[in-house]
Order: sequence, then structure tokens, then C-alpha cells
Amino acid sequence: MKKIVAITIWVLFFPCVIALCQCHPPKLQKNPSAEDLMKAWFQIKYTLYAQDVIYPSVKIIMLDKSGFKRTKEAMRKRILLHGKRGFDYKDLVVITAPEYSKGLAVLTWSYSDIKKQNDIWLWLPSWKKIRKISQSCEDDSFMGTEFTVEDVSTRKFGYEKYKLLGEAKFPGYKSPFDGKVYFKDYPCYKVEAIPKKKNWYYSKRILWLDKHSGGVIFDEFYDKKGRKFKVILRDFAYPKDGCWHTTKWEVYNLITGHADLILMREAKFNTGLKEKLFTPRGLEREEW
Repeated sequence: MKKIVAITIWVLFFPCVIALCQCHPPKLQKNPSAEDLMKAWFQIKYTLYAQDVIYPSVKIIMLDKSGFKRTKEAMRKRILLHGKRGFDYKDLVVITAPEYSKGLAVLTWSYSDIKKQNDIWLWLPSWKKIRKISQSCEDDSFMGTEFTVEDVSTRKFGYEKYKLLGEAKFPGYKSPFDGKVYFKDYPCYKVEAIPKKKNWYYSKRILWLDKHSGGVIFDEFYDKKGRKFKVILRDFAYPKDGCWHTTKWEVYNLITGHADLILMREAKFNTGLKEKLFTPRGLEREEW
């Protein structure tokens, strides 16, 4: 009898375990529109096909024009709420090294309603204070890098107007960090994205999306005079369980000559993160 009960529990429970461990990134349809492509991309960017994700070891490398490098370490956690109580996701990034900036954290609450402003908090451990960030400040530097808060944590589908520019082979991009040429001759879709915010820090973006996956491999930012001033390169990992994700974000400012690199080699999906971790009060209690 015990054996029958055990088998019954196994039959009922094991498929759930498998489902919890699997991810199902979006698949591109034939002849996608610009909106189709961007919807798929934002699902990929924020891993909206999962329940949660942890990046336990994130490395941030900052390179100035002279070649001097500074390094920070961080961890990132995100819980996907899929519309529960109006939330899209909650995201937390915490600096873990060096010691003088350890504990600095950015907490983001993103809502399903595109018209509702994100809630963003900055935890300053040295001052024991939490600063609420206005959505108008999403163009602020992210953790002292050339990335903005919007680049990393808050930009999502509907922030911009999209136009499909066609298909093209990506010419390749040479990294200032390792000298490697990335994605040369990759077949891509090109999409133009114009921000809906007035007088925003960029006038448009040109995105190169890998035709196979729909991931944005390259991102070009243009100012109000039509001059390209910043680019972002992304690389990806494709694990067998389907929980694929970005492993490398590299930004280069063409004006300052500064470059920054975010490496997220390891990712853990569907670990059962609790929503209570993602609160301003939780930032004060945590020992990073």
C-alpha cells in the first residue's frame, strides 16, 4: 500500500518538478512585425518565461579612456509575477565587492500596466538610507557605469514606438575588452525604437535582433542631432533546459571613450524565491 501511495505521489508530483525546472523562451513566428520582435525581446531580457532567476556572481568591469580598469562584484535576483496584483516583475541588484561599496542596492518594481510608473529604490548602506528614484531619473548611471537604470532594469515593451527596418547581416563588433569580433555576418532583423518620453536622453535606438532567437545582440543609441553616441553588445547562453539568458552586456560610450562590462556567467532559474525579499524594508534587514 505504501508503495502504491509513493508511486502515486511521484506520478503526480514529478511532472511539476520537471515543469518548474524548464523554461520556454518565445519562438519567433514567420514574417514578424516590429512589435512581435520587441515583445519577444523583452520576454527574453527579463526572463519572463520563468518564475524567478538568480545571478549569484555578477562581475562589473569599468574601463576608462586611458585603459585603467575598476572592478565590482554583484548579485542579481528577479521574481516574475506575471500580472499578480498588477506586477510584472520585481528586480534586485546588490553590490557585494569591493568593501567600500558593499551593500549598495537597486530595487525595481515593474507593473503590468505600461502607464503606471515603476517604483525604484536605491539603498545606501553607508548612510543607512533608502532613496526613492523618480522615473524621470531612469537616465541616471547604473552603479556608476555607462549603462543607465533604464538600460538595465526598467525599459520594457511600450516605452517606445517601433519600426521594422528590414533584415541585414550584422557587420560585427570588436570588443575593447578582449579584442574579439562578435556576431560577424549574423543574420538579423533591424528595428528602430523611438522613445515616447519627450526630450529623452536618446532620440532613437537601432536594434539588431538575431533572427534565430530574437535576442538583441547589438543596440545603437543616437542623440537629438542624429549622432551615434553609445552602443551595447550582448551575448547569450543556451542551456539544454531552455532557460537561456544573457551572459554578457558590454557598453561603449563613443564620446567619453569609456566602456563597461557586465558578466553574468551563471544563472539559477525557478529556485522558489519569496516576494518578501523584494521590499524596501527587506533591503534594510539583509546582510549582504
